Amino acid sequence: MSSEERDNGELKPGHEAPVVERIDELVGNTPLVRLEGIGADEGAPIYVKMENLNPSGSIRDRYIVEILERATAAGMLVAGDKVALAGIDDSAVAAALVGGILEVETHIFAPGEGGERLLPMIEHYGANVVRTDAESGLQGAVDEAASWARQRANRMYVDGYRREAVRDAYSGIAAEILQALKGRRLGAFITSISTGGTFRNVARELRETKPDLNVGGAVLGELELPDIKEHRFNELERFSVDEAFEWRDRVADETGLLLGPKGAVCVALAVQLQQKLSPQEAIVALNPDSGQRYLGWEDKVEYRGRLAPN
Repeated sequence: MSSEERDNGELKPGHEAPVVERIDELVGNTPLVRLEGIGADEGAPIYVKMENLNPSGSIRDRYIVEILERATAAGMLVAGDKVALAGIDDSAVAAALVGGILEVETHIFAPGEGGERLLPMIEHYGANVVRTDAESGLQGAVDEAASWARQRANRMYVDGYRREAVRDAYSGIAAEILQALKGRRLGAFITSISTGGTFRNVARELRETKPDLNVGGAVLGELELPDIKEHRFNELERFSVDEAFEWRDRVADETGLLLGPKGAVCVALAVQLQQKLSPQEAIVALNPDSGQRYLGWEDKVEYRGRLAPN
């Protein structure tokens, strides 16, 4: 919106703020923001897909809503029921929020005493946290969550790693990007990589219209790479946690956007790819979560090693 539109107190068609009945209606359709002052001025413009503007603050809202609302529509989940997830991560935050909207109890099974960074959000959204054996790790938490859900008919285990849910929920990202660019040629799409789900599914959709699209994967820390090198236009680059926070601070200082560390390394890779593309092509880097979630955790040794897989 221009300053003139704000000063006149009037909005042009298309600038009206949405009015919704429930906050989960705001999942998806996140904006693209062009970065000024980052990279080469004469190079391909870089846009950030702001998935942190989903209601709970991350891209994980997309497939949690996909799973829970499909179950509700099918009659498999009704008010008063209970759902279980494993792990204190962005999916747990999303489930805690959406579960409250759907009036179902959310139970998060998590190993040991970790997860302090996101724990306050989960608890404020009303979810219950069940601690499992630390030595059994995340797999032990998965096993306990699934076992607990099987014990009653009014319980459901939410598998945050279901490929079908990720595929269906993330396919809309590609359409949103192309629509937002309004006909401008997309030269590259970049996302961070953990399991590779976002990389594969969004790339598949985008390559329906542009088979030679450059798709970049920014890998944070020492996370093991999934096998996603089957396409010759894939660009994979590994970044250290220190580099991630350096880029986060640089982007915040020069653009005013406080990205998460994964979004920050996506921007770093976008800058590298600028030289391969023409100024007429756009680069879209995905920011999967909110930078505010990481403030104060930059120097915590016990946390830094867990940053990439979260």
